[in-house]
Amino acid sequence: MKTIQKRISQGFLGALIAANGVPAALAVEVPTASGIKLDILTQGKFQPTYFSNFDLDSSVEDGATGTSAGAVQVGDEHVRAEVRLGVVATGDNWTGKILLENDFALDANSVDRAFRGERFGLEQAYFTYTFDPAFTLQGGWTFKNLDLASGGLLYGDDHPLFGAMGKTSWGSYDVYWMPITDGLISNIQAPGANPANGELDWDVFASKFDFDLGKGSRISPILTYSDNQQQGAKATYYGVEYIGNIGAVKVRAEALGVTGSFDNGDDISAYAGYAGLEYPVSESFNPFIALRITSGDDDPTDNDVEGWLGITDIGRYSPLIGIDGQFLGWQPNSNQAIASGLFGLALDQAGPGGAGYGGISNAGTGNNPGQIMLSVGSSGNLASISPKLSYQAQVFPMWFQQTGGLETLSTASGSVDSYAGTELDVSVKYQANQYFAPRLVLSSFLPGKGVEDATGADDAAYVAMLELNWNY
Repeated sequence: MKTIQKRISQGFLGALIAANGVPAALAVEVPTASGIKLDILTQGKFQPTYFSNFDLDSSVEDGATGTSAGAVQVGDEHVRAEVRLGVVATGDNWTGKILLENDFALDANSVDRAFRGERFGLEQAYFTYTFDPAFTLQGGWTFKNLDLASGGLLYGDDHPLFGAMGKTSWGSYDVYWMPITDGLISNIQAPGANPANGELDWDVFASKFDFDLGKGSRISPILTYSDNQQQGAKATYYGVEYIGNIGAVKVRAEALGVTGSFDNGDDISAYAGYAGLEYPVSESFNPFIALRITSGDDDPTDNDVEGWLGITDIGRYSPLIGIDGQFLGWQPNSNQAIASGLFGLALDQAGPGGAGYGGISNAGTGNNPGQIMLSVGSSGNLASISPKLSYQAQVFPMWFQQTGGLETLSTASGSVDSYAGTELDVSVKYQANQYFAPRLVLSSFLPGKGVEDATGADDAAYVAMLELNWNY
């Protein structure tokens, strides 16, 4: 099974680690005279990486792309370094955590000279107080998600938040307000807008309710409201997630919709869905099949915005389809037909642009073509070679859900075929011991006729990444 599946079920410390890739058991417990429990953890993750041909046109020199470590070259190598130091304190009815991080690409100016690597930043700070198991106050900023256990179509990220959560006889709940962006603090400049009046803010009110169905199954209604004044858009997301079992088959599914409007009168109406089945044949062979769908916009010139935009697509870290390091999750946005946001798998930055109401960094477009993605693959432990060796491999063909917007691109040759292309991914991990685990990821995207019709590009893109991960 993939490590991310185990992380989802961990407790408070696991929630801290879910975004870090560190097993919770590696935290070092420090006793204190006051009786407060301190857990300290460190992580050094280094990713020598090679990108090639993200624009899918080998006749054009590769440019740069944005990553969580800053802008890096394509058609060249770079090394991402993610160094973290964290502490979790636990007392009577309360918890608190601080996580420091330095996430940058390595060179002389980012390591031993004053530039990106000059200092650690405060990555997460999160505190809770439990009045009753059914009511816990929470505040700060930390990694949260609404649907990471299934398709990761709606939200997963770390932002400021304030709210409550709890466990009851019927299950659990999590409700919180996220002031994602304050236009005045972020110094956002927009003609005719006044940041001091909140006209450039983005606030999200999220809620999820997990109803326990027994035997490891649950059903989870989701209701979330986005007041995106930066984009002049108000949207309500609604849907349900299901995690369960049918015999030995693991089932993950979600169905989501969004409705809303822009200040200019344009209407928002879009949908997304995911379904995945996994069957553990043996320790080394766990085949799966998964389907991921997001609606697209067929006409960017009308008043209906129909391209799905999550708040932050987190598909790169979702079970089954998600592989940290795969092509689409790296934000390949230099080809306008398959442009996706960082950490996501949806084509939420593709198409002619405009009508944005969400996406990571609020950079998505509601005029995107949407997608239909079918993934077939397997994961498991290669004990016959070494009990420390595991893998995940998949192939997923992808189609545009709508092509009308792509046909308006200046590079389009006319009508655009629906076949977008196929991604191939393989990840191999060697768990040397509890403190060190190297991992190799190879990923390639083979563009289809639709990409060629829309942009004239038809050359394959490649990613090769070796991850060296130390945790203690």
